[in-house]
Amino acid sequence: MLKRYFFLEIFIALRYLRGHSRLTILNTGTRLSLLFMSLMVFIMVVVLSVFNGFQAEVKRSLWNSGYHITITSVNSQKTIKNYDKIIQSIYKNKDALNNNIRSVFPSILVNGLLEIQGRFEGKAIRAIPVNEEDLKNNYLRDFPTLVHFDQTLLHNINQANVAIIGREMARYYGWQVGDKITVFLPQGGIFARGMQIQRADLIIAGFFRTGFYEFDLNLIFISLATAQRLMNLPNQTTSIIVQLNDLNNIDFYKTKLREVLPDNPYEYSISTIKDERGNFLAALQLEKTLMMMILGLLILAGIAGIWVTSYLLVQSKRKSIGMLRAMGLSTKSILNLFVSYSMLIGFFACLFGGTLGIFAAQNLETFIKFIEDLLNQICLMVFHQCSTIHLIPKNIYYFDHLPVNTDLSFIVSIAMVTMILSGFAGYFPAKKASQLEPVETIRND
Repeated sequence: MLKRYFFLEIFIALRYLRGHSRLTILNTGTRLSLLFMSLMVFIMVVVLSVFNGFQAEVKRSLWNSGYHITITSVNSQKTIKNYDKIIQSIYKNKDALNNNIRSVFPSILVNGLLEIQGRFEGKAIRAIPVNEEDLKNNYLRDFPTLVHFDQTLLHNINQANVAIIGREMARYYGWQVGDKITVFLPQGGIFARGMQIQRADLIIAGFFRTGFYEFDLNLIFISLATAQRLMNLPNQTTSIIVQLNDLNNIDFYKTKLREVLPDNPYEYSISTIKDERGNFLAALQLEKTLMMMILGLLILAGIAGIWVTSYLLVQSKRKSIGMLRAMGLSTKSILNLFVSYSMLIGFFACLFGGTLGIFAAQNLETFIKFIEDLLNQICLMVFHQCSTIHLIPKNIYYFDHLPVNTDLSFIVSIAMVTMILSGFAGYFPAKKASQLEPVETIRND
């Protein structure tokens, strides 16, 4: 009996969706609600897909442009001399760190001066070890991704004064692989009163790319062996880098690392990329929260439209409701009927809006390129001469493509919530419809 009533309620709800005429697919109010709700879902899917894509790309660039955990001496005027012992201790206690350690290596990071046509500009110079075995495969472990390099120069990275610079730095100064640059480094690796400056001529062996513009513009990489030789730091380093496989719960690994450090662990300062970029990551999270709130308000606006449609339907179907009640349909069935009606609107809105949203998000870059070409052609036709229009300036975002992350599980979750809210919007008009007295309704209408 319950099953029969269920299908009857759905059948009547679908009949109400169709409208009065057999030639009409949907009645006017349903059409407007469905269109408005579909538009809201469409906007939400597209915006969230692009926004999540941008956030994922920015975070990926951020992780690539920095090192996950950095161990330095508490005394900023001292270098680390027992770094081999520290590295061995970390590897020995990998189980305590849940085997999440990808690599541990010594590093030297100093601020240097780059000489450019008689003027000086500050640049960061990072030195990390280079394994000779990796060089045979033209691979530099723990370096950013190389996009262009000279194989001969690269293989001499430990013996000669060879540097790898960011692609943006090369573009900014107009450098090519094989060009020579001049940098001034602090002798001893630390800027202090009375220090000596060491001049070094470096040959560019290749370009790296992380996707983070400021990083690729202001960082120079050299091998650890070269840095120790140039700055007179035999068997010394300024920091130890710990790279993780998974950056979730990075604060936990920061705490655990201090516990496995040899000797006095409080001689060392431990910082994470989250500490260094905390404000930036917090800003990304705030942006996502605000975006969800704004899009949530859009969905609520669509739900309000469904409520109005359900209310108007109840008013227009009073006689029909009275007849259904007189025929034996229970108040619960009337309630289920109009709730089903609202949920069907939400379902079809999610189906149409979500499908179009996924299609639009996946092809958004093509659409934007078409609009850019169209605007540039119109500009040339009207003004005969104009600058090229870029709707998404790559020199700011520094992406090779428009990042889109269409998370189907997230979209399905949105659809489910939308359907539930749609049913909730139709509950109150349905409740009123279920309370109508059949005899009075038929008599008055």
